[in-house]
Amino acid sequence: MSDPDGAGPAGSRDGGGLPAVTDVVVVGAGITGAAVAHHLARRGASVVVLEQAPRPGAGATGPSGGMVRAYDPDPATAALALAGLAVYRDPAQWASGRAPLRAVGAVTVADPAEEASLRAAAGRINTALGTSAHVVAGPAEAAGVRLAGGVALVEPEAGFVTPAEVTADWLEQARADGAVVRCGVRVRAVEARGGHPVVVTDAGTVRAGAVVSAVGPWAADPVPGLRPAVPVRSRSIQVSIVGRRPDAPAHATFVDLRTGLYAKPVAADRTLIGMPHLVWDAPVDARPDPAHARATLAALTPHFPWLATAPHLDTLRAADAYGPPAEDGGPASGLLTGTGVPRVWAVRGWNGGGVKTAPEAGRRIAAALLADPGGAAHGTGPGDARPGGAGSTTCPGTGP
Repeated sequence: MSDPDGAGPAGSRDGGGLPAVTDVVVVGAGITGAAVAHHLARRGASVVVLEQAPRPGAGATGPSGGMVRAYDPDPATAALALAGLAVYRDPAQWASGRAPLRAVGAVTVADPAEEASLRAAAGRINTALGTSAHVVAGPAEAAGVRLAGGVALVEPEAGFVTPAEVTADWLEQARADGAVVRCGVRVRAVEARGGHPVVVTDAGTVRAGAVVSAVGPWAADPVPGLRPAVPVRSRSIQVSIVGRRPDAPAHATFVDLRTGLYAKPVAADRTLIGMPHLVWDAPVDARPDPAHARATLAALTPHFPWLATAPHLDTLRAADAYGPPAEDGGPASGLLTGTGVPRVWAVRGWNGGGVKTAPEAGRRIAAALLADPGGAAHGTGPGDARPGGAGSTTCPGTGP
């Protein structure tokens, strides 16, 4: 079958071209897009992943702190995070054969009035995962973190992952299951043609059964056809890397629900620190804000007194997508929202929490798309878009 829009032969698996037709196009090769592609390809769908950057995870995913834990004050997010932590702990889920989780522990600090709810959450986590989550309410410190008058839920089996490594592993698995993964390809528009979405790129066009946009902060100003019905805004994220001297204690990952402050160990001698940077609609490549870096250091010193003399090593700035859950009744309600183009969906903004939710969000989105009688694997042609053997990739680190 040839492509009526001139993209080449259907199901093409050559080194750099695009297939003419596919079950699903995933726009964006960040951590959530990679999770969706992996689960779709594993379940037998033909998948094309398109990333405008020269490598995957180049947007909000790369600079992310990658902190993962089972607890979240929002029950829907907590369900995703709990399942996600289980995946990050399981070596069998990964092409590398190694679990990506660095289990340094996680400390979530909250107002003392939340002690009862934290204890209930610890019980649910331990029942589900067989872990040793517990609440610290009396002592002033837990796992190397001063609580500053708060109460803490401590998850010793949680910690952090390296988001770029996770993304590359999922894309490698997707490629092994037949997906076509393309970096350096810019999507120009997504249009409805003849009852199907057609993705127009600078490398050709692809007709799809469904399209999933997982472009993070770029969803705030998307190309035609990818604007989410539930509004998304980009918000600046800035973190600093500081040196940790030999006499400074080791510590778990940390987030304070009262203030939004957070930190994680990067290595034996370095720590990442951050606090909310409330600059809305900022470009993804904005320059670091030195005043905010100084304020972050001062705000976190009560939790880590050794920060008062810690050397500043670097400051990184990026952006992420912020928005409410997409409760619009479509497939994977709460995770996807429509765009106004039939069978074209946008992933919700994760408000800075996309890494811990990605494993389960990707699984649920893939399952919903494949179960939807109006999309995904139901409209690309008479079966000629199905993958046969391994796919191909032009993205570094995602294939042999």
